[in-house]
Amino acid sequence: MRGWKYMDQTRISDYDSDIERDSSEDWTFAGADTKYFTHGLHPYPARMIPQIVARLLSSYSEENDIIWDPFCGSGSTLVESMLYHRKSIGTDLNPFAIFLSRVKTTPISPIKLRKTKGDLIDNIHKIRRKDVSLQPPEMPNIDYWFSPAVQSDLSLIREAIDSIESQDTRNFFLLCLASTVRDVSFLKKREFKIVRMSKKKMKSFNPDVLTSFLSHIDRCIPLMDGFVRNLPKSYHKPEIIEIDNRDTPIENGSVDSIITSPPYGDHSTTVAYGQFSRYPALWVGLDLHDIKTVDKRGLGGRAKRVYEENILASNTLDLTYSAISKRSPKRAKDFYNFFFELNESLLEMYRKLRRNSVACIVVGNRSMSRIRIPTNLIIVELGDEIGFSHEMTIGRDIPQKRMPWQNAPENIEGISADTMHTENIVILRKN
Repeated sequence: MRGWKYMDQTRISDYDSDIERDSSEDWTFAGADTKYFTHGLHPYPARMIPQIVARLLSSYSEENDIIWDPFCGSGSTLVESMLYHRKSIGTDLNPFAIFLSRVKTTPISPIKLRKTKGDLIDNIHKIRRKDVSLQPPEMPNIDYWFSPAVQSDLSLIREAIDSIESQDTRNFFLLCLASTVRDVSFLKKREFKIVRMSKKKMKSFNPDVLTSFLSHIDRCIPLMDGFVRNLPKSYHKPEIIEIDNRDTPIENGSVDSIITSPPYGDHSTTVAYGQFSRYPALWVGLDLHDIKTVDKRGLGGRAKRVYEENILASNTLDLTYSAISKRSPKRAKDFYNFFFELNESLLEMYRKLRRNSVACIVVGNRSMSRIRIPTNLIIVELGDEIGFSHEMTIGRDIPQKRMPWQNAPENIEGISADTMHTENIVILRKN
């Protein structure tokens, strides 16, 4: 059983009418290297590819403009803003996303990194010869996800990294350790939710932790080298803030352009950013409570609200809620809470933008209970009530993205459905 069912298209006849597909510009970027420079240091789910950011920066901003990414994730907008000589601000409530963004936007000499690598290897061997017992960081179910030997080796490497004097350099090598954690754990590979590999695979799984760690260092130093070489001489270091973007310290009317890609839905049923981040984040020393609560604090995960028609100024939202509630009242509540909180983020975007400036919002039209949600239309309608005018919506195919191509939304064995193969770039202008 496959396939998605749209809600009544006679009632929402303009589902795709506002989407432009300009043949003169390819927004798919099929075959493009999306992991160049520091973009490739560490994976992140549903990452906005840098080519989209670069084109939007060129189209909707000028040098020295202030660019804000309210959902900065792993920092695509921030890295490109540095390369394009823009000032930038990134906000996110995921501590691991903040950590990644800071490392990716901190240029470090590759000569210094190579020297530190040599010193680090020497220190690892020195600590190993001492044969001391090192304790891993506090984390839930550590024995379930890491073998005793892997725990020992990761703790050894972490101990050696902690002796690096420069915080920026130390964070670079901690990021390499975070990549190693995914390789050597019992976590199923290429998943963004926490799933354990099969017992059959576990029996033969005997990773070489140090070899994996060194391979990530050797992969990451050239990426940093490329970033450093391509930065303008007087680049702007971004301001990166761990905060809920609905209430930020950014001055009202100070932002020249917004470029962002919010979550496509609540974390529990779409991309679980907190789950993806959990174990790498804990091994690099981030706070256990903050990491465990990321998905609950994300859009739609906070206090539940009772739906009331016309509270949010979107006819499309009301129609979609009605269609979903007929199939699953619980899922309809999740849908409503997500858009209620996304609307609060849109309000904050409007407050921070200068007049006549734009917000470029990259979204996918996900599905709930096999009903496709026209997120692009809902955002346009919510934006109109706030005071935005809709410039255009650009449709693009997704050739590759760290998300599943299929899922099982009802959690019934043997039933699957396609997820998102396309996304839309909604351009709103503050009047």
